[in-house]
Amino acid sequence: MNHASLVAPRLSLFHRRLSPLEKMGRNERCWCRSGKKFKHCHLVREALEPINVFEQEQRMFAELRNGYCSLPAADPCSSEIIKAHTIQRRGGLAAISDSNHVLTVKPRMRDMIQSSGKPQPRKIGLKDASVFPGFCSKHDSETFKPIEGKTLNFELSSAFLFSYRAISYERYSKEAEGRFNAMMREVADRGQPFRKQAAMQSFLYDVSVGIEMGKRDMERAKGNFDNLFLTGGYDGFHYCGVRFDRVLPIVACCAFHPEFDLSGTRLQQLGQNKVELDTVTLTVTAFEGNTVAIFGWIGPDDGPARSLSDSLLAIASDRQADALIRLLFIHTDNLFLNPTWWDGLPNKHKVALNNMTRSGTTMRERTAAEYSNATLDLFPAEAMEKVAE
Repeated sequence: MNHASLVAPRLSLFHRRLSPLEKMGRNERCWCRSGKKFKHCHLVREALEPINVFEQEQRMFAELRNGYCSLPAADPCSSEIIKAHTIQRRGGLAAISDSNHVLTVKPRMRDMIQSSGKPQPRKIGLKDASVFPGFCSKHDSETFKPIEGKTLNFELSSAFLFSYRAISYERYSKEAEGRFNAMMREVADRGQPFRKQAAMQSFLYDVSVGIEMGKRDMERAKGNFDNLFLTGGYDGFHYCGVRFDRVLPIVACCAFHPEFDLSGTRLQQLGQNKVELDTVTLTVTAFEGNTVAIFGWIGPDDGPARSLSDSLLAIASDRQADALIRLLFIHTDNLFLNPTWWDGLPNKHKVALNNMTRSGTTMRERTAAEYSNATLDLFPAEAMEKVAE
């Protein structure tokens, strides 16, 4: 079924763009659209002390530690909001670790600057990998206990829990992106001449438009999952699970709008706001020496999410792991790698995968060729069990 977004008009940013003005009336609303008067905003911005980007990053991290419990239930929360793992620490993360460390593709500010915007994966300890302050300790342990054991059977109930955790993480991440962007719009151009102020504010404003659209979409998707969680039913929820014959060198937990399937066929058109987009969750983790990949979604059984999962199943069983790895590098930074595997990859493969982490950003558009690029031999594994409901 062709998604309605494929024929919807693209959203034009032209009429939304900032119109920077070096001179304004002191009491006029500032051109940066902060809502403040010019005299309290950009009138004196050039005279302010420039920020230290590393100190600002630390302030951002401190701000983002303020979380909340994502569970909608009336059952009272415990007092502590914890660093909840989106991927189980003892199973999935530990299975791919070297000396209790994995690699993360999520860069720090220092990495971005030192690499001229092309950072490499970096080491991170298991206790800090894949965490977010999105649940209280009580609801994190009680809600996800059925999928935290040593074994996993593909069932509708367990697939739903993987999806619920993924959508909760993505909803929080979009909110965090919005908070960070707002902080940067306040301080990033301090001490800069007007020309740089205009360029930086215009870039950050354009980014904020995309963030707000993403927040809206994830809030809607989270609301749909909350409704099913509260009723205890699974009406409209579908999933696809694949179990591999060994542990793949990656784990991940994410939710996204599938733009292309793994043959390169376009499924949805982003950058429009007339049609609701379909969202799919994807969790990749390990149980009993085998990696499992679980797609989940609420919506039509013949829409973009099903087309994406079907396109994985249509690939030869011994190449599905490669396709899955590509898909994760394209769509999420909540992705963790085995250090030995990464170090052993040919340099051209590392370059290709690193480029995929920047797909869908202001640096690089996603392309059909990335999804269907079967020339990258990334990891030998066989898909040995497949379930779709």
